Amino acid sequence: MIQKIAIVPYVTYGRLAQAGYDGHLNVFKKKRSAVLKENLEAAISEEKWNIEVIVDVNHGDLQGLQREGVDLFLIPEGAATYADYENIDKKMCFKLNQDEYENGTVGRIIEYIRNF
Repeated sequence: MIQKIAIVPYVTYGRLAQAGYDGHLNVFKKKRSAVLKENLEAAISEEKWNIEVIVDVNHGDLQGLQREGVDLFLIPEGAATYADYENIDKKMCFKLNQDEYENGTVGRIIEYIRNF
C-alpha cells in the first residue's frame, strides 16, 4: 500500500530564482502543485486512506525521495523530460497529463492508487 506520495513540480531555473510552469503571473493565485496537493489530500481523506502527500522541493531527485519513503511520484509531462528515472521502478511513477497538472484533477490518480 502507498504511504507517501510526492508531487514533482514542473519548474525551470532562471537567472537567480526558480520560475516556470508551477506558478502563475498572479502572485495571489496558488501554485499548480499546491492546488493538486490540496485536491489529492481531499480525495484521499474521502477514501479514508492514510497517505501523506508532499511537494518535492528538490525538483526531480527521485532517488533521494525514494530513500525518504516515497512510494509514488506524480510527474507532469514537462517535468518527465528532466526527471532521473534511473533505479526507480516505473510503477512508482505516475505521469500527469496537462489537465491534471493545470487544473488539479485527481480522478485518474485515485484510480491508480486503488489499483496499485
